[in-house]
Amino acid sequence: MKRREAVRLIPLTLAGLGNLVHQVGGAETMKGWGELPPVSQYYKNILGMLQHVRETQSENLLESAYVISRKILKGNNIWLSWDQGHSNSAEMFPGRNGFPLFCNLGYDMKKAKNGDLLMISRIISREGFADLAKKDIFVIGAPSPWSGDAIGAKEYIKPDIQKLQIHSYSKIWIETGIDVFGGKIYIPGQIAPTGPVSGPLFITIMYMIFADVCRILAIEGKPVPVDGDEPKLSGKKDVNWIDLADPLMDNFLDQIKREMELIGSELGEVRKIASMVVDTLLGGGKVYYYSRYRQSFATETTGRRSGFTFANALTDDNIEGTSKDCVVMGVYKPDDEADLKNLDQFKKIGMRVASIGPICRDYVIPQGRAVHKETEAHVGRMMDTYGYFAIPGFEKKVCPTSGIMNFTIHWTIGLEIIRQIQERTGGNLPSQNLSGALKLDDGWPRPLVNDRGY
Repeated sequence: MKRREAVRLIPLTLAGLGNLVHQVGGAETMKGWGELPPVSQYYKNILGMLQHVRETQSENLLESAYVISRKILKGNNIWLSWDQGHSNSAEMFPGRNGFPLFCNLGYDMKKAKNGDLLMISRIISREGFADLAKKDIFVIGAPSPWSGDAIGAKEYIKPDIQKLQIHSYSKIWIETGIDVFGGKIYIPGQIAPTGPVSGPLFITIMYMIFADVCRILAIEGKPVPVDGDEPKLSGKKDVNWIDLADPLMDNFLDQIKREMELIGSELGEVRKIASMVVDTLLGGGKVYYYSRYRQSFATETTGRRSGFTFANALTDDNIEGTSKDCVVMGVYKPDDEADLKNLDQFKKIGMRVASIGPICRDYVIPQGRAVHKETEAHVGRMMDTYGYFAIPGFEKKVCPTSGIMNFTIHWTIGLEIIRQIQERTGGNLPSQNLSGALKLDDGWPRPLVNDRGY
């Protein structure tokens, strides 16, 4: 591939790209429940969008990896303001297994210098954009539901948000096909489409790029530290080292596809968790979603555009509830001591508890206590705690799949929750969040939640 210092792509028109997304993501076939069962509809949309990115943006992803690598080797800062779902740091919590440590979160105008690089899909402040205009910052950009670049921004996003466009600052542009609503499943009677896709979509794209950044750094003999508690790979037997000559982004996407397609193998557990949630809602209780660190699973599941208004967040420093309530725990390793402590607290309160996340460390179930062994139902047996790629020179594997899969499984369960509510109430639907960024009024669903709990 010819390496270039700048790649500018002409964006498709909103109308043309909108039609393309319907074709690629399968949204046209998702009106109502469509022909696919709920367990398949959500991830099929994700995979359709990712396949489109692979077919049309691979050159830009690989070029991004080369530019980031060159900047790291020169000692420049790498800034990351990237959509990781409902936050820009869902994969950047303390001790995140498999996360390569070469990024600075966000964009600090006081510290950013000429020659630095910003990978951005999630808007920064107006002052930040003004700072970008004054400095020689290499920008890798992409649209997200919160930017003025997404499909439908002109029609649905408030004028002040419309102005926050990333494309004009970008030297490499990665077109993701995302729209302003974020959800892709259209069910008659709901105020918004269900199932926001930006978390799995953008985190997968991020790791596709980061995998090749790490490969290139390994070729140059300049590996970076990797976060997490995985034992060092050096001296370990039976390590499946990658071939440094082969780009990794397609391999990562193939693994995500394999894991998503295995969600159906845990359909019984999906239905059990959905049933627990619906039992709680119809019984007058509250539904909570927990993760040790707020910016990960707890934030993705609550207050989310195209997500449920009934959802409440819990984290390690904020545990509450009653015996009428239930909690779904999103875990990133099976035996995290804080997760086990909080699991004990939930049970002491009398709450029903289910869980989502990996059950293995290096594909081995740990002995002793583990969250999945002690909850009412669990989904996530297809993923591992650690990163996916063992790269020569790196002490730990990089690019975990568990964050992508936790989000995908959660929204898959969400579709089953909708179906069970419909069946058990004669057709009612749970209300959903819109967003303060949209022109539409999102105030009216709240009375539904206050009156009936969902």
